[in-house]
Amino acid sequence: MNTDQANNIEQAIDTLCENLVWTWAYLNALCGLSHLAKTSSASLAPYPQLVSCLYHGLFDVLFLKINHFIDNSRQASGLPALFRLIRKYVKDEADILQQVSEHERCLKEQADLTKISRWRNEVTAHLTRSVNSSTFYPDNRLHLEEIQDVVEYLAEVVEWYSLRMLGRVNDTKHPSEEVGREIAALFWGESGAEPPGGP
Repeated sequence: MNTDQANNIEQAIDTLCENLVWTWAYLNALCGLSHLAKTSSASLAPYPQLVSCLYHGLFDVLFLKINHFIDNSRQASGLPALFRLIRKYVKDEADILQQVSEHERCLKEQADLTKISRWRNEVTAHLTRSVNSSTFYPDNRLHLEEIQDVVEYLAEVVEWYSLRMLGRVNDTKHPSEEVGREIAALFWGESGAEPPGGP
């Protein structure tokens, strides 16, 4: 690769890493809220509308952020865009091209990622008839643990190319680790008080 091509690859990976940082932040916020609801529901009881807004808003933006990774539209900066750059720039590196094909196959076979994409396309980004369907919600039910597995996999994919092509390891998960505790502290009330348990 020449310098411009290397810069384009780095910019594509940087964009994906930034999206990962926010994806982890929204997921950690949801996990913190969920943990608080299970361990100290009384602390949330006075704020039912706020809690509902937080849950729905965080899920909506989380589905949008996750879908960015598989967005194949022309102007998008997801993994398909990175894969196109790699195929264009490194035609002679068979191991990288083979890994691209493998990652594409695995992403298509991720059932939970497909469900997230449905939520994004049919509920979050567009108001479709699915919101009134008796089958959409049970067919596309997701637990936070399943969503976390998807995000972990997406992070692994991004890290593979970052390490292989840039020689760089990124810390996209840890910057938002404390957000769950911050949510608990916010609703738990007393400044400096230790919230019950931990997410």
